[in-house]
Amino acid sequence: MKRVIRLGLVGCGKRGIGVSREFAKLPECRVTAVMDRYESCVERAAEALSVRESGRFTDFDAMLREAPVDAIFFACSPLEQVELACAAMNRGKHVCTEVPAAFSVEELCDLIRAQEKTGCKYQLMEQVRYAGFVETWKAMHERGEFGHLCQVQGEYVHYRRNWGYWTDTHTGEILDDFSPPAGRNVEPTWRYRVLGEPIYYLPHTMSPLLRILDDRVVKVSCMGTRRGSYTYPDRDLPWTDIQYALMHTAKDTIMLVGAGFSLPHVSRGPMSSHWYELRGTRASVESPRHPGGKFYMWRMPPEGYAEKKQSYEEIDLGVAPLTASAEELKSGHGGLDYVPVKTFVEAVLEDKTPPVDAYVAADITAPAVVAAASARKGGELMSVPEFRKGR
Repeated sequence: MKRVIRLGLVGCGKRGIGVSREFAKLPECRVTAVMDRYESCVERAAEALSVRESGRFTDFDAMLREAPVDAIFFACSPLEQVELACAAMNRGKHVCTEVPAAFSVEELCDLIRAQEKTGCKYQLMEQVRYAGFVETWKAMHERGEFGHLCQVQGEYVHYRRNWGYWTDTHTGEILDDFSPPAGRNVEPTWRYRVLGEPIYYLPHTMSPLLRILDDRVVKVSCMGTRRGSYTYPDRDLPWTDIQYALMHTAKDTIMLVGAGFSLPHVSRGPMSSHWYELRGTRASVESPRHPGGKFYMWRMPPEGYAEKKQSYEEIDLGVAPLTASAEELKSGHGGLDYVPVKTFVEAVLEDKTPPVDAYVAADITAPAVVAAASARKGGELMSVPEFRKGR
């Protein structure tokens, strides 16, 4: 009989339910348990995912003890997910978590230790690294078409006026207002807290860039605007509008990368809030900058550099994964949500390393953690720890 992975969901919001539906579409996976601290959220998720009464929990420890699960998808607050994921691995459960993986070097070390000690699979559910244009640029780099990539840039500036800033502590309902709604008992969501230092969300940008480069960051300096949003001067918001980091990699590439959530900006068209550029000695590429924009490339002419022959050419690239089927393209983020779901299930069933295991997650997350510390120190140049000994 073909093995079926029994999956548990922790964090029963829209994101958790949406990705769990992608897991449930696979014949090798079945969602058998859901957990959230709010009973109404549990019931909503259970109904959406057809989970029996015996698989519904409001207590995580009870879920670990009683639920018949082989793996757990954590879509709860990323401020809590490392501790919970490590506890699950120590109970023999494979786990996957959302971006960002962690908020400290210590948490990243905890993930690595749990992965190594238990032998359980860990995967960070980052998506942009699976985009079609990333696959194409990675292949070009491997063939040497860029020459030496001297500089790469990327940013994730995702402005939304209302974005689930408060949780009703009685019902679990997510509320959007900037200020705590009058007459309701609420607490700030993780998103409200993270907006204070948006550079923490940089792994969303680091992952595709480091995948293309096959590299790691060794030095970081970061600066940002002051705390207190310029976009909303009449609001007492403890947010930095934008932060940018300058990084140096082990293979001698300079990276300029940034993140922001409260700074208004124009949409990048098919790229939404993302933008990337790679500059090499033989070729350069850039993703769209605005609605209707195209992917562009410049190549060194065969006869060498000539000022009169400088121009970009349009290239036919996109966000959708290159090998995605029509059904897979229906998943979230333009088909990108499906890939980490599929690769995680394959890793568990075939006993292989997931594409973004704890080591890869640390490589793409630690630069953001160090960048946040650098920004608090006025841009001090800081080293990024090496998690793979002997590399």
